[in-house]
Amino acid sequence: MQTSVLSTLIGALALAWFILTPSSAYAQESGITSPAPGSAISGDVPIFGTATIEPFQKYELHFKQEPSGDDAFIYFAGGTSPVIGGQLGVWQAGGLPPGTYTLRLRVVKTDGNYAEYFVPNLSVNQTAPPTPTPEASPTETPTPTPTFTPAPQPTPALGQVAQPQVEEEAPTPTPAEVAVVDPGQTPAVGGLLPTATPAAPASVATPSGGALTRELGEALSFQRLRAQFFNGVRLSAAIFIVIAAIFFGKRIFEWAWRRYG
Repeated sequence: MQTSVLSTLIGALALAWFILTPSSAYAQESGITSPAPGSAISGDVPIFGTATIEPFQKYELHFKQEPSGDDAFIYFAGGTSPVIGGQLGVWQAGGLPPGTYTLRLRVVKTDGNYAEYFVPNLSVNQTAPPTPTPEASPTETPTPTPTFTPAPQPTPALGQVAQPQVEEEAPTPTPAEVAVVDPGQTPAVGGLLPTATPAAPASVATPSGGALTRELGEALSFQRLRAQFFNGVRLSAAIFIVIAAIFFGKRIFEWAWRRYG
């Protein structure tokens, strides 16, 4: 009697321990451990993680390209046996368009309920663009500033005026030069012969510089005035010819209009 009671008590304790203590198979938390969020992947990618739940029915792997809604997930792998820290499937991402993708692990219970785990921001088939090398900006050559050089002012050309040649003065006779006298002439007192006095040189009139410049200016002014006069005559004749041509042309036009109009 006592033995059966003790056996019943031990069995009840064992049953309670079995119910209250979860098995090691379901103590693990489900989820994807590889690839990690934000990874860059391409080609065939193995998916590692844990898929377990109580009571377990199956697990499924899905992917979608961002941005999109939850209805855009596509199934690519799964299983009907729990997986703890192992390979859940292989994602063949080599043929997918380049972009950002999200993975989803769904673990389903026998009653249809499920739990979901996500791995976002996966860069698929995208290569990092090369870092642009900054180009050295060319050094600008300063444009030379043109320097204005004034043209030399024309100098009025004046006719050369020949300066009159001044006659050379006659040389003064020295005392040694004695005038030739008549042999019959009586010498003067002291026995000296009379000395010939040289004639004074004739003075040469030199034209004044101011008078010459004035005469040249008057000649140039007269030529300029004459040129302006002839230019005015030509201009007046041209104006007269134009007015006469207009007048006669108008007369001819009126005559032709009355005759043939």
